[in-house]
Parts: sequence; C-alpha cells; structure tokens
Amino acid sequence: MKRHRLFYDIETSFCKGHFWRPGYNQRIGPEQITDYAKIISAHWKWEGEEEEVHHAHWGLEKQCDKSLIKKLLKQFEKADEIVTHNGKKFDTPWVRTRALYHGIPMRPDYNEIDTYKLAKSYLNLPSFSLKEICKYYNLEAKKDAGGLDTWKDVVFKKCPEAFEHLLYYGDGDITSLEAVFNKLRPYVKPNMHYHSEHISILGIKAVPGKFFCPECGKIGRHRKQYRTMAGTIRHYMSCTDDKCGTSFKLSHKSFVDFNTYKIANNIT
Repeated sequence: MKRHRLFYDIETSFCKGHFWRPGYNQRIGPEQITDYAKIISAHWKWEGEEEEVHHAHWGLEKQCDKSLIKKLLKQFEKADEIVTHNGKKFDTPWVRTRALYHGIPMRPDYNEIDTYKLAKSYLNLPSFSLKEICKYYNLEAKKDAGGLDTWKDVVFKKCPEAFEHLLYYGDGDITSLEAVFNKLRPYVKPNMHYHSEHISILGIKAVPGKFFCPECGKIGRHRKQYRTMAGTIRHYMSCTDDKCGTSFKLSHKSFVDFNTYKIANNIT
C-alpha cells in the first residue's frame, strides 16, 4: 500500500466589529461583530514530495475562502493520514465551519495525526507550540509572521507585500510541521499499518503480515514479551531498520506467525 500522508495548516483572518473603548474585562459580544473571520490561506505538502509547499488563498482583493476550501478538501480526499499541529481543535473545525458556510460537502471525520496532542501525551516540554518544539529539538524553525501588523495590512490595506509574507510564513509552518512529525514518529504509536497485507507461509496458509514494520514494511525485530492485566500474551516489536525506528506491538498469534515466517525464509 502506497502511503499518502498529507501535512496541512491554515491561516485565518480576524473578526471585524465595533466597541466603545478598549480595556481589561471588557465584554465584546457576538452582536458587535460586523464581519466574520475567514480562512486567508491553506498550505499543504505530501510526504515524500521534494517540491515546494503548495498553497491556496482567498484572493487579496476578493477575500473569499470558498475556492481555497474546495481545493483543500480535494487534498483531504486523497490522504490516508492528515498531519496537523493542534489541527483537531483548531484547523479542521475551522475548515468544516467555513465549508458548511459555503455549502461545500465535507466528511465528518478524517484519519488525523495531531503533533500537538502527541507531544503533550508523550513528552514533557516547556511549551508545546510548533515554534518551541522546533527550538527545543533544533529543527527548522517557524518563520516570523511579523505580528498583528501583517494581518492588518492584508485584511484592511490589501497590501501585496504583506500578503506574500503571510503566504511565505504559512508555507514555512508546513516545513516545520513535517520536521516535528518526523522527529516524533519513532517514539509514538503508529497510526496506521501500511504493510499488513496477507502473505503465504510455507504455501499452506495466508496470514496478515502484521509482523512487518507498519511504517516502512521491513520485517520486525522481537524486543520483549509481556502479559496484559487479563493475562493475554503480547509482544513488543521494533523495525529492523534503525533509521526507521518504529516500535509496535503484536498479539501472540501474530508472533507465532512471525516465527513461522522466519523459519520458512531462513531468517535468523
């Protein structure tokens, strides 16, 4: 099975509205909104693609996100996995909200990997923002967006230079996102098994090849046997390719198939 893993991110505008004066503890209610926030741009990249990050935008003059949402959702439909950073809480609900607004069909769920949630579940970092994770692990850092002034220049002034910078910033997020995912991947549970197709052993029976690495497809290496609380035997496995480094688990039945396969193919 060829893996289709999509990395994506969006940039959004702010709501426009009116209020009497600024200050702490000031209530700004929804009735004060005069123009709802929209998606300015969507950025994406397919794993394994060497070319630059793709993006679609709302159009500097038109400022309508309908077309970009259609383009992004076409990418979603091609993906086996979608990788985001805080996307389950922010990006994907944003896309669904605007898709519903424009009457664009969208599936209720996707096979989504959220590096923000992975980092919070597996790591103990000072901060779980994409920028700080990149800084901590010395990865390619997020670009500087230029602060709120960039968004104001895009939304109000429709400034071409600010718009180009915002798109450049959004593309940079994808580069950082992919770097963070690749750093985390060997240390977290696989999300899918891409190489579990049935294989024949000794020409007698066909079994699911669950003992192959779910990420790269190389045969696994046995690490440790353990028992669950219910007394069921399970096995820790890892990929034989140290560059891949994926860890995964096997049932005892699949482990028996693993040993049978090794014997049949003279694998030590």
